[in-house]
Amino acid sequence: MAQAGVSVQLNFAREITRATAAIQATPAQIEKAGDRAIKKTIRWLKTRIAREVGAALRVPQKALKPRMSTTVVGKGRDRAHILWFGSLPLAAEQAGKARQTKRGTTTGKHRFDGAFVAKIYNPEENVWIRTRRNATAGHFTLGKARKPGAGRVPRELAGRFPVQRVGIELDDLVGDIFRRYQKRAEARFGELIEQELNYAVNHENAKRR
Repeated sequence: MAQAGVSVQLNFAREITRATAAIQATPAQIEKAGDRAIKKTIRWLKTRIAREVGAALRVPQKALKPRMSTTVVGKGRDRAHILWFGSLPLAAEQAGKARQTKRGTTTGKHRFDGAFVAKIYNPEENVWIRTRRNATAGHFTLGKARKPGAGRVPRELAGRFPVQRVGIELDDLVGDIFRRYQKRAEARFGELIEQELNYAVNHENAKRR
């Protein structure tokens, strides 16, 4: 089953045509300049999106960048570059170091009243909340409530089950940000392709002379 995600699809053919109408260049120069401008545009787009999503959700960018991937579809003028972002919810502990407090748990700049930190289903510590407690706390959770098999409940956690793993929702916010950056990315590429064409024509040629 395909993973949930949002994407932006970019076709740079129009901007390349516009730039080459003003700057005379050979096909090889156009190809080289285009490739460099595309790489810089995608890198710029990844950084901006991670920064904006991170600021909005108050989570570190390093937790978001691994969720991005790029693919290329089509050929020639129909070639498009797709930046995809996995929009499945973020586990609470990915927002920062989980710390137990009297009221619950904090991770980075997030506070989850009633939650607790524990190693239950894997060796790593995760942030959990009792299902009954979350009926009033209202935290976003990952998946369904879980209850371990017989003999698997740590003594200090007895009576806390069933539990739900606490998460942070991404989908709607990320979708809005991606839509805003569609035109910004195309405009950024327009600036970069002019710079790269100028460099290819005026500087790289000069070096070969």
